[in-house]
Amino acid sequence: MTILDNPTWTLVDRLRKSRMLADLDQGEIADRIGVARNTVSNWERGRSEPTATYFVRWASATGVTLDWLAAGLNAETAPTEVETVSGSVRPKGLEPLTF
Repeated sequence: MTILDNPTWTLVDRLRKSRMLADLDQGEIADRIGVARNTVSNWERGRSEPTATYFVRWASATGVTLDWLAAGLNAETAPTEVETVSGSVRPKGLEPLTF
């Protein structure tokens, strides 16, 4: 059983836990995904939900899978560590997104 293997977690729990696992505060993740810190706070309190674009950015910044972040699925394949590369956070073994 990993730290991410908890089927009772809600989206709010998964957002917060993935951010904390990546050792980011709300301001840091807000900067990395391109939203205001207040927006992150609203997502983590369940007042609103991120759009698909921000789900992808959040998962990339925290090193968790989209399946796990959105629905708590495939926790056994979700990374439990992230590495910092040139000031950005990414899952181990994956190249950063390029747009």
